Formats: sequence, structure tokens, C-alpha cells
Amino acid sequence: MQGFSWQPLKNTLLIILVIVAAGGWLYVAYNGHRANDPTEIVKKHFVFYPEYSHGIWREASCASVNGEKCRDVTYTVPVKGCGTVTFTWRVFPDQDAATNWSYNGTSPKFDETKYAFYAVLSEDSRLIDSPALGKPAPEICPLK
Repeated sequence: MQGFSWQPLKNTLLIILVIVAAGGWLYVAYNGHRANDPTEIVKKHFVFYPEYSHGIWREASCASVNGEKCRDVTYTVPVKGCGTVTFTWRVFPDQDAATNWSYNGTSPKFDETKYAFYAVLSEDSRLIDSPALGKPAPEICPLK
């Protein structure tokens, strides 16, 4: 009786291990690249509530500010009583995790405290709810 050869099984397991390891490194590289994506940076800080979460995200380059690379990120969503509203941010992505961003507000300009658009992620990673959460949205857009 001939003995069972373990060599094909060992080779198969080694190939599977190499494929899994390569997949893990590709996942790490993808997440590292995505962490510096300006749109993803904004999405991490502004979490839109379900009724306003189906808008369109756009990203474009903006003029360099103080020699820093700059990206304009916009989010457009229909709002009852206001029509189409665009939220605008300016993001300064960095190679390190220290990314700066600023919120420029909406277009058209109106009182955002009357609508429960989004929750904001605070410095200590807690979500700060909108002051209008649970209140009915105004029938007429409160323009500034």
C-alpha cells in the first residue's frame, strides 16, 4: 500500500495563505488611500439623516490657499420648501491623517437650525444631533 502524499495539500494551503495575505495588504492600501479622500473626510464628520441622505456628492479642485492643495466638496439634495440645496466644504487633504476642512454653508443661504439635515462628529468621536431633530420641517424656506 502506497502512503498518502501531503505535498499537494501543503502547496494548496500555502497558495491560499499567500492569496489571503495579498488581499489583506490590498485592503490596507485601499483604506489608506480612501482615508485621504476629501469626500470621505467630509462624510466622516457630517452624517446626514435618512431623509436627506440620498443627495449627490461632487468634488472639484479649488484655488490653492496659502500654497496648500485644496478641494471643494459639495453635496446637493432636494429640501421641502427650499428646492435644491447645496452644502459646500473646503478640504485641505494632507499625506498624514491631519486633514483640515471648513464648512462654508448652504446655497441658497438659510437657517439650518430649522432643519434636521445632519449630525456632526465631535472631536471625541461622538455624534452631535441637530437642534431641529424631531421637529417638523418649515413649509417655507427660512432664507437669511
